[in-house]
Parts: sequence; structure tokens; C-alpha cells
Amino acid sequence: MKNGPLIKSQTGATRGGSPLALSRAPASDLLPWGYWWSIAECELPEGMRIDCGRVVDHPCMTIIYHDAWTAGTADGEQVWEPGEHGRALYFGPQTKCMPLSISGRYTAIALYFNAGAATLLGFPDNSEMLDRIIDIDEYFGRKIPLGAMVPWEEDYEAWLSTLDERFLRPLVEAANFEEPNPIAIDFEQQCLANPDITVEEFAAGHDVSKRTIERLIKSAFGITPKQALRRARVLDMAAALLDVARPEDKPEIELRYFDQSHRVKEVRSFFGMPPTELKNGLRPFVRLALEVRQRRRLDALNRLGPDEIGPWRDPNAEPRSAPQSG
Repeated sequence: MKNGPLIKSQTGATRGGSPLALSRAPASDLLPWGYWWSIAECELPEGMRIDCGRVVDHPCMTIIYHDAWTAGTADGEQVWEPGEHGRALYFGPQTKCMPLSISGRYTAIALYFNAGAATLLGFPDNSEMLDRIIDIDEYFGRKIPLGAMVPWEEDYEAWLSTLDERFLRPLVEAANFEEPNPIAIDFEQQCLANPDITVEEFAAGHDVSKRTIERLIKSAFGITPKQALRRARVLDMAAALLDVARPEDKPEIELRYFDQSHRVKEVRSFFGMPPTELKNGLRPFVRLALEVRQRRRLDALNRLGPDEIGPWRDPNAEPRSAPQSG
């Protein structure tokens, strides 16, 4: 079944009608730690349930509201009930697409962390969080739920500004403004702009040993450099399949694979299904995360202006006003 107008989105859509999120970067002085905020507000038709998935290459904080999310994690199937004030979840890095199901209505506010930033801010080691989810309020022992801080009566910009100042900035200050390792950040740029680079080439460019790069990236990413590059390639391929990549970039993305059977094998390995099934199914949560990554990829390649929306977005569906209710 193709995505279409079945799902009502208040935060934007593709030109084909698939729901997307409203997004922006954190405050400029917080950019070393968080690279993107997004808000997705959607409602599914009554009685409809979507079995989709979530893909995050780096840790992500997501506050969920309204109906429950069911996720297939490394710790087994987990049902996360938002409750009265929403629920703040921390998604660790993912080695493959995490199954995610929902029915009804959802609002999700997400902060995507830079490579290596989350552990500096007090979150668990990446290697311990692969394909896992934890409750942020429980982890930090917060007395006031993070979701209760969001000023529902105000517009989306006020939501994100509030979370910048009351969530992200206090974490950065508590970490004494320590920034992620610059080599890890540069490796992430390579994953976005040139994921065909070899680990040996990257190490030589920084005049360090391959072993040093492997140690740094395993710490910052939770996986090996080779795994990170492989994941980057398949996420770009999935973005092209789900129409949240520039059409003119698709040939370049496809040429990273030896042939069609290689592409099929890699997509199946990460998403658990062949490319055709991924492309033709309802994939709202996968598409939301992939769009965030593609926007960052185009920024890394200087192919999109700072105020320019992704070419896959429907300009007539962009959000123009504050939400109506919490």
C-alpha cells in the first residue's frame, strides 16, 4: 500500500502526500551537541494500525504524546504509554531498522544528537544502547517530566525554544561545554558526503593509525567504522526509495552498490525486506527519520540553502500556524 492522504499530518508532507515533520536546528551555540529538532503531528484513520520502523544512526531523544508506541528492541518488544504529560524516550544507535507500531494519534518531538555528543551529556555508552530504548525521566531521576515542559498553547517554535533552554542547554552546561571529538564529527561528515571512503583513507587523511580511528568511532558511534559507512549507504538508498532524497542524487546512491542483487541484499539486511516492499509499504516513521538525515546530508554537500525546504516536500503542506491542542 502506498503512502498517501490516509494519514493526516499537521507538520508537512511529501509531494505524494506522505506525512513529514517540521524541523529546525537547535540554537547556534548548541549545535556541537544537537544537530536537528523535529516535530511530527499526525492522526491515523480510526481502526488503522501501522507496523513501521525507526532508523536512527546516532542517539535520539523523542517525546511521545497521545497513543502508545510498540517497539521491537534488543530487550524484546516494549510498549511505551505516553501518559498525561507524554513520555521522553532515548533511542540508542541502531544497527538495523527497529520495528515500531502505532495506531490512533501521535505527536513526537525529537532531538537528534551529534556523533559522540550524547555520552558527553550523561547518557549511557553507545555500545550499551545499541537497538535499545530507555525512559529519560527515569534515567536522570527527573521530578518534572520532560514532556510537561512543552508549552502546548504556544506555537511550534516556542516548543523547540523551550526544550533548547530547559533540556539541552542544562545538559551542555553540566558537561562543562565539552564538545565531541572532532575526528568523530569529521567521520560523520564523510558518512553523509562520501560513505564510499575506506577506513584506511580516512585514517591517512588525519595522519593517525587505522586502530586509532576504529577505537574513536566505536566509542562515538557504538559500532565499527566499516559498519557505520555501510549503514550510511543503505540509509541513503532507503531515502531514495521513499522519495525523501533529491531525484538527481539517486543514480549516485545506486552506483555505490556493485549491482541490483547487492542493493537488494543490503536493504534486506538492514530493513528485513527487499527494496520493493520497503518502497511500496506505509513507512511514516522510517521516512521521518530518513528525511532528517537527508537534510543533513544536503547541508554537508552544500546542496541546499539554510532556508530552503527539501525538494521532496510539498510547499502547500508546510505548517503555518500553532497546533490546536495538546
